[in-house]
Amino acid sequence: MNRQMGLTVFALATFLSGCSFLLPSKKIERNDQWSSFDSIQQVYDKVTPNKTSVNELKNMGFDPYAANNVKIENYLDTRIRFDPLSTGKNIPAPVAKCLSMFKHCQAYVVNVDYDYEKRIGNVFLDLTSFRRETMKEGWGFQAVFIIQDELVVYKLWSGEPKRKAYIDEIRPLGPLQSLDDLITGAAISF
Repeated sequence: MNRQMGLTVFALATFLSGCSFLLPSKKIERNDQWSSFDSIQQVYDKVTPNKTSVNELKNMGFDPYAANNVKIENYLDTRIRFDPLSTGKNIPAPVAKCLSMFKHCQAYVVNVDYDYEKRIGNVFLDLTSFRRETMKEGWGFQAVFIIQDELVVYKLWSGEPKRKAYIDEIRPLGPLQSLDDLITGAAISF
C-alpha cells in the first residue's frame, strides 16, 4: 500500500510540474481606453499648447468626469508640483503666467498604469510554497496639462514604456516557513 501511495504522489507531482497553466495570474489596469504606452503617447502628442481647448482635451479622452485616473489640480497644487520650495525659480514661463491668474489656472494630471503578474514554474513547488516564480510586466504614463481659461497652455509627460520583473521566491522549509509568524507572534514596535 505504501508503494502505491508513493507512486500516486509521484504521478501527481509529475503531472503538476508540467501544468503551469494552473498557476494564478493577476492583471491590474488603471485606465479606460489605452491599450498600450504608444496609444496614449500618440493621443498626448496631438495636444498643442495655446491651441487645444479643454473640450478638445476631453474629447481626446482626458476628461476627469468621464475617464478614470484624471485628476484636477487647482493652482495651489500646481504651484507645489512645479515649485515645491516656493522659490519662484525654474518655473516654465507659461506655467508661471498661469499661476499668476490664480483661480483661472488649473491642471489635469493623468496617471495610466497597466500591470500583469503571472506565476510561472513548477506547480507542485508553487502550491507547496517551496518555490514561487513570478513574472511581472507592464507600463505607466503620466501627463500634466496646465490649463488657463479653458485653454491648454503647457504640457509635460513622463512614463515607463516597459516594465518587467522576474521574482524568484525560494522557501527551503516550504509551508513550514509561514509558521514563523504563528510561533513568534507579530512583531510590535513603538
